[in-house]
Amino acid sequence: MRRVLPKYKGRGRFVQLVALHKKITDDALAMRKDVESVLTPVSQRRYSGPSMYIAPFLSRLNEVTIPFKVHNELIEDISVDPAGLELTAQWTPIWLKTKPRRQVDIHLEWHVHPRGRRCGVQTEDWQRRHFYFWSYLMHELAHRHQNNHRSDDVDAQKFIPTADEDDDVRDLQMYLGDFDEVEAYAHDIALEMVVWFPTLGYRAAFSQVKKFRHNLVDGSYPIFAVAFDKAPKHPAMVLLRKKIQGWYRIMDTHRNIYRTLQLGPL
Repeated sequence: MRRVLPKYKGRGRFVQLVALHKKITDDALAMRKDVESVLTPVSQRRYSGPSMYIAPFLSRLNEVTIPFKVHNELIEDISVDPAGLELTAQWTPIWLKTKPRRQVDIHLEWHVHPRGRRCGVQTEDWQRRHFYFWSYLMHELAHRHQNNHRSDDVDAQKFIPTADEDDDVRDLQMYLGDFDEVEAYAHDIALEMVVWFPTLGYRAAFSQVKKFRHNLVDGSYPIFAVAFDKAPKHPAMVLLRKKIQGWYRIMDTHRNIYRTLQLGPL
């Protein structure tokens, strides 16, 4: 079946996305072999039993990621289930660092309950962990390289929140209304379309991610869209859909990269 791709308007910005995509994937592929010596798509035989201690695992992972300016940090978080594990990430420009001895700009934060400190090692656990490691990392790699591949007027594109009654929603709109976040979230959504629904064309895959619900896996589109539930035509949502189209066109022609990273449906 022939894939029908959306028409993407704005050739200049599409070229910028192509350049940004290459930067992101070049960095990811450069790390791949080293990372997979520690974090494989499936559980390694070295881990016996149903779970493992997370701290030694992160120490081994940091040995291979810190040379690429990526640091994995263990965060004690009482909001996490004692048997659970949650991942967050952030990018901080190196020039903002107050401690130059550690020149890392991407921080992956592994949240565990103080009484837990362990995580499951079943195949399903590892598949999710493997996917989200690369998904979160590539989101932050987008931030790392966005300054070098953007139009001059982007700094002015910070969309005004429309939520007045709910402060939490307003804060979320303020955060997600930033151009960089719209572009990075669009990347994440397109990645999920390509990886989770590899046999579907653009429209069918987009329909799936829009309504995606799973008790263990969070889809990026519902997370973004909930902030604009009462404002579906908000400029940030309009831009998001355009960016998804652009990212998808690029990723669809580079599916071999995601196969090399061993990313597949969860």
